[in-house]
Amino acid sequence: MTEIEEWTPEAAAAIGLCEAWAEEVTAAIPCTIYLFGSAIYNGGDQFDIQSSDLDLVVVFDEDLDATERAERLHLFSLYKAKLELRMVPSLRRTNCKDPGVSIVPITALELTGNIHKSGAPRFFDKNIFLDLATGKQSLGLPGAGLGMLPYNSRQALEYVQKVRNQFLAVSANLTGGISPFDEVDPLPKPLARAAAQLDPNAADGEWYDTRLGLEYLFAELTRRRSESDALAALYRKVSIRRGGRGRRSPLTAADQLLLAELLYDLAAKIPLEAVATWEIRFGGTPPTDAERSRLVDELRRLVPDAQVLGIFVGSIVIRVRSSKRSYATIRQLQQLRVLPRFFGVKTVDVSQPSDPGEPGAFTGISIVERIAGRIKDWRPQSRDSLLATEAGLADWIGQWLAEEKAFAHTTVSREALVSDGPGAARADFLLRLGNGMPEQLLAIELVRLRNRSSFFSQLEHVLQFKLPTILVVVGTYEQIDGLREDIRRLEQLSARVRVVAVPLDNG
Repeated sequence: MTEIEEWTPEAAAAIGLCEAWAEEVTAAIPCTIYLFGSAIYNGGDQFDIQSSDLDLVVVFDEDLDATERAERLHLFSLYKAKLELRMVPSLRRTNCKDPGVSIVPITALELTGNIHKSGAPRFFDKNIFLDLATGKQSLGLPGAGLGMLPYNSRQALEYVQKVRNQFLAVSANLTGGISPFDEVDPLPKPLARAAAQLDPNAADGEWYDTRLGLEYLFAELTRRRSESDALAALYRKVSIRRGGRGRRSPLTAADQLLLAELLYDLAAKIPLEAVATWEIRFGGTPPTDAERSRLVDELRRLVPDAQVLGIFVGSIVIRVRSSKRSYATIRQLQQLRVLPRFFGVKTVDVSQPSDPGEPGAFTGISIVERIAGRIKDWRPQSRDSLLATEAGLADWIGQWLAEEKAFAHTTVSREALVSDGPGAARADFLLRLGNGMPEQLLAIELVRLRNRSSFFSQLEHVLQFKLPTILVVVGTYEQIDGLREDIRRLEQLSARVRVVAVPLDNG
């Protein structure tokens, strides 16, 4: 059990700097700015003012066209330069040649589709962010991951984000950013390759054809050249670089940014698909780790866009999020009674889609849910110390396990090692369930709230565990109510961590 102060002095200074800067930016540019990474991770314990970056996500509020987004990013770059300069005296930073701030600007589409430049499929709904306007941390960003895009659109939008991030990567001494492009090719190959994958007329073998991508993107530039002076000038420059008459000149950072935003518009034409959360239960097969892994691999082969949210202890029930189209395919295959043969098991059942965060059809009465239900009825004393609170939970669980015949062979360990290696982690309690093979393990971790950061710091800790976990959150009714949305979002995103909120006796 832990009780965590809010921020280290170094992290607090960095957060204060970012909050003041964000207030200035949002007064001029309609957007919401979030801080994530080492400055807020575990109370800022790993943040180093000399070597750590300030990692920011900027969500633009308006729906803009390519030229308008490029202009917005030019304006934003001026504010970003100010932040780089202010870091030097405010944080006593001595390195001025490398950027100290990394910014990922995104649109509502990219947020909804959960698209990040790294290619991580769950970046915006699984990380912890600090809203610089409200000062509140949250698990994931509001609206993240509510839709899915096909691979060709995702890779194009990931490339666009990389270009934006690089465009803004200017250090305090005004070096860095995107270098001018003046090679033999008319356009950078990564740009042309990303465009080729969007061409609906690409034949087999042409998906990565840079010549095809060049023609596809240039056709879009030709079609839209009258929309703005910037597009008209870019059209003339690219036309000459393709062999037209005129003086050939390099593509500047601004040119490359505008071309990337044209690519964005092409990728954004493909509509988002709605998502569904559902469960699949396998019967007639032992719940071993090897069998679970095999079935997950087979499921991903059958449902390529499947995101596995969790595998439940004591059974082989997998909670999945996928496109509704993929879910409909699974249901049709179930009706044709071909799933048991495909998976090599006796029976396969598929649930109806559930509301986010709600217990699934197959997991609502699971072992974890039974134990969580018992913990919900526990009422710790507000006057108790941290150690007394933890001891009270141990007594509450132990007495119930002794009375329940179904848990007669369950053992409880305190301060148990649940992961090894450099990131070794311990849980307050480790339950070994039953006397069968394989052994079923369940971790229970306890946190008593001092502030919102207490919850997120402990959440970061339990996410290191590689086994099902119940996170018991103890606090006042007001503190717990302030975390309801984050708890709901966590249960939507991960079936491995079950949060049980317990109010204090006089909370």
